[in-house]
Amino acid sequence: MVTKAIEQDLACVLLDACPNSIELATSDGTIVYLNKAAAQRHATSVAEMLGTDISSLYPPEQVAHRKTLANKAVTTGLTLTFTAQRGEHWDEVLIHPIRAESGQIEHFASYTRDITRQIHAEERLKLATLQLLTDQEDERRRVAQDLHDDLGQRLTALILNLKAIDSEIESARSEDVGVQIKAAIRAVEYMVRHVRQVCYELRPPSFATLPLAEVLKTLCSSLALPADLRVIFSSQDQLLPVPDVQATALYRLVQEGLNNVAKHAQATSVWINLEYADGEVNISVEDDGQGFDPHRRSSDGMGLQGLRERFVMLSGNFDVESAPSKGTRLYGSLPLADPALN
Repeated sequence: MVTKAIEQDLACVLLDACPNSIELATSDGTIVYLNKAAAQRHATSVAEMLGTDISSLYPPEQVAHRKTLANKAVTTGLTLTFTAQRGEHWDEVLIHPIRAESGQIEHFASYTRDITRQIHAEERLKLATLQLLTDQEDERRRVAQDLHDDLGQRLTALILNLKAIDSEIESARSEDVGVQIKAAIRAVEYMVRHVRQVCYELRPPSFATLPLAEVLKTLCSSLALPADLRVIFSSQDQLLPVPDVQATALYRLVQEGLNNVAKHAQATSVWINLEYADGEVNISVEDDGQGFDPHRRSSDGMGLQGLRERFVMLSGNFDVESAPSKGTRLYGSLPLADPALN
């Protein structure tokens, strides 16, 4: 039969074998136990720390915050988990209240795991993803430039040639051929407009030379939207400058939203709103179309999924709100530092 003393010794052995720091303290913060990993972490011995205040283990700038969280765990009985920075290291900390046989919370355990490698890996992944987005935009610019410089110019030259031929045919009064030439001119003119639109979609104007609000206004007027669709764009006055990466994400949201409205919404009006509030730049695209049930769709589609990933990589938020016969609203927000605070 295993005695209580043996159980306690076995528990201590197991806790000491744990590579992560574990401290046990009374509800007022007095340390009654810590494992070997905790002692090594704080460069001290177990004997030296027993009976001391657990706040002595915390970085000075974190003492007040950590005490508040410990008190919250003790008073509410809830287990709290949070992330804390320790110099160049990052820790995941769990504070767990422990009840006595009476049901009263008399102790709490603090469990700390070093997640520095995980944080660094996430940062590297984020940087790699942002670089991928930048490379995609660079490729879009290259393709758009090629279309504009080569195909666009060739089509324009073809229009001029056809017009010259048409003038000569009209003077010779060859009506049948003239009709065909005019049809060819209209077809080429349509191709030129289409190429220009594709170029604009691939390569938005430089955000360094135009404010984001002006670029979005131009986008709203340049897309091939239904003639009976009313587009209302509004922007907060004196919007803060938006860095290119964030501006491109906001631009792509409006572009995707308007394209979806034109193709699927059967809407009569669409509203685009751009604003800055509480350290974030926000964009929304809302229509009064037929909407859909988001719960019956397995995904948002490749376009919306790509937007969601782009906003997440920029530490922002992206959301789609819709319901049958209630229209659809796309919403995105990105953190944006106020230069006046730097």
